[in-house]
Amino acid sequence: MDIGEIAFLASFLPCSFEGFEMSMFWSLASLKDKAKANLGVVGGVVVVTLMLYLTYILLPTLVSDVTEYYTKLLLGFLLLSLATYFLYKGEYPEPKGAFLVAFLGIIAEGLEVDVFSVSSWIMTGSFLGIIGGFVGFLWSLFALKGISLKIPKQALKTLAVIILYSVGFIVLTSGLV
Repeated sequence: MDIGEIAFLASFLPCSFEGFEMSMFWSLASLKDKAKANLGVVGGVVVVTLMLYLTYILLPTLVSDVTEYYTKLLLGFLLLSLATYFLYKGEYPEPKGAFLVAFLGIIAEGLEVDVFSVSSWIMTGSFLGIIGGFVGFLWSLFALKGISLKIPKQALKTLAVIILYSVGFIVLTSGLV
């Protein structure tokens, strides 16, 4: 296996999951206003692309031992707190506009896409890492949007709470160990 293929796969696989999460935000936004949701997705993808250079510059700081430790603790407690809040509160807070739901959802997940892509590129030296990340999130974003639209809104919210608890627990325990 060539180093370029490894770089491509190392960013393609995790970014495909991020694309699935993006498609859920797009589906939720489409329930309110389809045109504004589509505009939010396009704007989010453009911002994610533009954030690549910023991620490249800040990545060494983000992965230092002390920063990583405190970030994991903070993020883990935040995710677990949000999951608990959403679990016990009947009404989920939502931005009023479809554009904001889609735009912010794409950017939030896109930051992880940028980190996976840039990390793969730096570790392997192959630009295929960046291409793999973008192909990974774009294919799943567009392919899984149709599936996400068929899932009821309450099920999407339940899935969001499960993901928050799972990821929060994993991040928190990895920060404590």
